[in-house]
Amino acid sequence: MRDQILMAAAEEMKNRGVKFTMSDLAKRLSLSKTSLYEHFSSKRELVHDILFAAIQDTKQQETEIYNSKELSPLEKIKALLEVSPRIFGPINNYSIYDDLCHYYPEEWKMVLGFIDKQSDRLALFVIHGIEVHAIRKVNVPVLKHLIASVIDAFLSQRFLEQNNMTNADALAAMADIIVYGLNPSKK
Repeated sequence: MRDQILMAAAEEMKNRGVKFTMSDLAKRLSLSKTSLYEHFSSKRELVHDILFAAIQDTKQQETEIYNSKELSPLEKIKALLEVSPRIFGPINNYSIYDDLCHYYPEEWKMVLGFIDKQSDRLALFVIHGIEVHAIRKVNVPVLKHLIASVIDAFLSQRFLEQNNMTNADALAAMADIIVYGLNPSKK
């Protein structure tokens, strides 16, 4: 039941942002609010667990990509830059990131900490790729900062909304540009 509640709450969060109510969730599941609180002590705990599940899902996807024997190093980088949690699917609620930051700052810190660790792992992968001549030599701190800055922009409600994009769309476009650049013969 706990997983069913998590999935339904993730759907509520995807559609309504973090402003969904426990009443909305109870109605979606045809449960009483009391039943929800038997599994989660608070909405904060529920939001935390949704984000934790999203992080775990992302880690699993990344591990599969890093361990893939079929993908080249550049293909792995592209795939890693495109990873997004499957628990949400494409997020069209542009305020979710801003609302998380505002209403759930501790959980938002957890997300940002994970993003920093992702960036560090990717930088180490790029460095190794450079060392074994699978990737051309680039300034890794600049690449890392570039990716972090772009992801930060994608977490902004304004950018996604103005460009009518989901976060997944924006990540895919960024990955394509970073991996293939502007050279028409590289795609």
